Amino acid sequence: LPPHAIAKGGNDVIYAWLAKYQAAKSRGEDVVNGTIGALLDDEGELILNPIVGQVLNDLSDLDKGAYSPLPGLPEFRETAQKLAIGPKLQQLRDLGIHTDAVASPGGCGALYFSARNLLSVSDSILVRSTYWGPYRTIAEECGLGLVDWPLVAEHSTNDSVVDNQRLREQIQNLISSQGRVLTWLNDPTHNPTGMSLNSNERKEVLSCFIEAARDNPESGITLLLDTAYALYAKEPHGWTDTVIESLENWPSNLLLCWAFSASKSHTIYGLRCGALVMAHPSKKFVERMIPMLVHTGRGTWSGSPRMPQAMVAKIHTSAELNASWDAIRAGLSEMLIQRRALLLEAGNGLPFDPSHDGYFAHISDPNPAELCEAIAKKGVYVVPLSKGVRIGVCSLPTDKAARAGEAIAEAWRTLGRAED
Repeated sequence: LPPHAIAKGGNDVIYAWLAKYQAAKSRGEDVVNGTIGALLDDEGELILNPIVGQVLNDLSDLDKGAYSPLPGLPEFRETAQKLAIGPKLQQLRDLGIHTDAVASPGGCGALYFSARNLLSVSDSILVRSTYWGPYRTIAEECGLGLVDWPLVAEHSTNDSVVDNQRLREQIQNLISSQGRVLTWLNDPTHNPTGMSLNSNERKEVLSCFIEAARDNPESGITLLLDTAYALYAKEPHGWTDTVIESLENWPSNLLLCWAFSASKSHTIYGLRCGALVMAHPSKKFVERMIPMLVHTGRGTWSGSPRMPQAMVAKIHTSAELNASWDAIRAGLSEMLIQRRALLLEAGNGLPFDPSHDGYFAHISDPNPAELCEAIAKKGVYVVPLSKGVRIGVCSLPTDKAARAGEAIAEAWRTLGRAED
């Protein structure tokens, strides 16, 4: 094996801790699962939106088994834009922004599209300091690095947690060192914290990119919004509002993208359905991106699965199916809100990172494995990440969410964290 291959490893800490939970459960122990990043019901079973299941079953044999066109089914590509950008898609277009989308195997595929095509090998992607672990895996597979800016400013105020100064510095550093900037911004419903930027914070972040683009017209800048969990947010399309408010004299060297995923919103994690959605003032530029992305997809995964694309398009081109799907999605969102409230209330006094909505909550900690082991002794299983402990709000039974918060608080005190 060549050196670059020998250095790779496939172990995943999330699955490792899920296995620990499953082993304890098989021994008959009374345990709580906060490890997995999928919506489970209060009995611990995977939730499939029944409208999604119905439509999948009713698809034609063609849509179940045939190839998809390489860019994706046309009706899916339009639906992905509507779901990512929201009800103001047409308003955005009327204001002179051209949009399009290319299907990908999940939101991860959309991220890969951007990494492969919007930077050069040995460049780095700009992310926040706490991020989904596979960001680094995707970057490394593309010969890229990561640089970061703080998730929360050291001296944040009640109005904003954004470290504007550090963000501007990092953008400028990348412009100076590599001439291009690609940023992955997981918002709203950040994984692993559940944090969502508010309207003022979004404006601050966007202004940093707009100003950098205007000041450096020869540098290409891309802001990619990783919105995998957005349809469980209080403001699922808040970024569209923010962009529309900032459209006057939009720089031609600033590309806006969404990594759309149907995994969480449609409860089809394993069907791998997503898209890279693009928005830019130049129709010609957006059209040029389509064959470029198709080339990458063809040489990586051949083509994205047709069946989930057909299902998503069918649901959202039917007023009746869409309304039924959305009512169930809203109910699942309310369940997440209830579980989060119970968890955070029971863990009152713990230094949770800002946690507003979505699938997760997170506590920063210098020794997360030690903390997770202590929590597991209380019968609650969560996941140690590189900078802290992730709690899967999505998998906690509602009647045990408070128990999880209490167990984390007890473990925290037992280890003397409160006195640190």
